[in-house]
Amino acid sequence: MPVRLFVMLCLIVFGCTEPTEPRFQLEEPFYLVEGDIADQPDFSEIRISRSRFSNVQLTLEQVTDAAVTTTEALSGEVVIWSHDPERPGTYIPPPGFVAQSGEVWSATVSFPDGSRVVSLPERLPDPVDVEGLRVVFDQEGEYDRARRIFVPLFRILLDYTDPAGTANSYQWDFRYWEEEFVCATCIGGVYRGGSCIARPVGSGQDSRYDYACAGEETCFQQTRGHQFKYGSDRAFNGSSVRGQEIGTIEFTTYGGLLVEGILYSLTAEAYNYGRVVADIVEGNSGLNATIPAALIGNMRDPDNEDRQVLGFVRAVSVATQRRYLLRDVATGTPSPNPTVINYEPPVGLFVPPRAPCRGEGRSPGKPAGWP
Repeated sequence: MPVRLFVMLCLIVFGCTEPTEPRFQLEEPFYLVEGDIADQPDFSEIRISRSRFSNVQLTLEQVTDAAVTTTEALSGEVVIWSHDPERPGTYIPPPGFVAQSGEVWSATVSFPDGSRVVSLPERLPDPVDVEGLRVVFDQEGEYDRARRIFVPLFRILLDYTDPAGTANSYQWDFRYWEEEFVCATCIGGVYRGGSCIARPVGSGQDSRYDYACAGEETCFQQTRGHQFKYGSDRAFNGSSVRGQEIGTIEFTTYGGLLVEGILYSLTAEAYNYGRVVADIVEGNSGLNATIPAALIGNMRDPDNEDRQVLGFVRAVSVATQRRYLLRDVATGTPSPNPTVINYEPPVGLFVPPRAPCRGEGRSPGKPAGWP
């Protein structure tokens, strides 16, 4: 889904394989605003964070009290976005909102102190259809040095045809759904009244109890790929693209798996910005903590040109295709999993409570495409 600049910043500060001296100017905090205005439901969102520095430590805290609007330049339509309480710092448009190709959108974020930031206008590109999605299993997908094992992987392959005669830019991503059987886990405590509470001293504070999902419907967990995979059609303009690998999913357990391949059509500006992030993430060894100028993106403070705002709000066209597969013994052997479900045992007439199917990515209803 959308570029996660937060991941990149964490890699710059904490993920270098060789120690370097950070060169952040700690006295000046910044905002990070990123997201998508999309032509498909469930794909539009804007995420807002604020930096916090302590010595050389960088953290980003979610901003939950902003006012977010988007404006379509050609028609003058203004859309008010609301904060999603299930995902702090994330703002979503009204239900059913979809942008249209050719429209020109920008975002405005206003803060309680009266300041604001805006994004430069983006014209929504024409969509490019996904023609095929394949999921290919590889028992020895890659070697994991930390675990000293070969990890079994499902490789996700996408087919599409690039339109001839126009310059096109893409991001490839995916998401997947699995059944969720445990909706709460308490370490050193028990689940009561909707949350984990501590146990008395000496009564097994180190124990871990799992709690089954409540309700008659199955609970599903959606996981996003958050891939930093970008491409342009400079080498294949007008050609058919077959078997483009867009990501992998580790084979960890048996059961159903619903995979969705995602093809984003981007503006050239969004592509260039995304490529800078991808290059940093993919080649972060030896980086110092200086933020490249190219990462400023398309966010601006119109009232204070010296104020630094990072991030990019994109206008994107989205094409998807889903495929369901059943992972069983005929598929192969999953990765070793040392964690086993440990439900709290009943005592006498007492039956441990169940936990609701809620939280980021969880839903009690079957996703479309699940049999």
